[in-house]
Amino acid sequence: MNAYLITVADAPGVAASLFKAAAARGVNVSPAYGLADGTTGLIAVGSDDEAGLRAAIADAGLTATPVEMVVTELDDRPGTGAELFSRIAAAGVDLSIAVPVGMSGTKIQIGLGAKDAAALRRALGM
Repeated sequence: MNAYLITVADAPGVAASLFKAAAARGVNVSPAYGLADGTTGLIAVGSDDEAGLRAAIADAGLTATPVEMVVTELDDRPGTGAELFSRIAAAGVDLSIAVPVGMSGTKIQIGLGAKDAAALRRALGM
């Protein structure tokens, strides 16, 4: 599955326009994440209907960069994030996205994306 990274000017209503466009096409957006610093916003979205999501992004007047997501699972304890990100850095992989996508018992699923998904998979031992 791909996530779609959208960089926008930080302004009210940008996410609303995206979600309205997705709803108009019957596209369920999940997962969805957003950050803004007062100047720039970054939205990361996914869907089981990738073609519909890409069309909704265009309908909202936005452009997106697709990033292949690789999901890994970590123990929910101190230090596992440090271990994971150190392993990825040591492999020379530059991440574009890292977001929680689920939890099961004492395990956390993390969705990771990089320009080189194959190198990311190798760094993760997949």
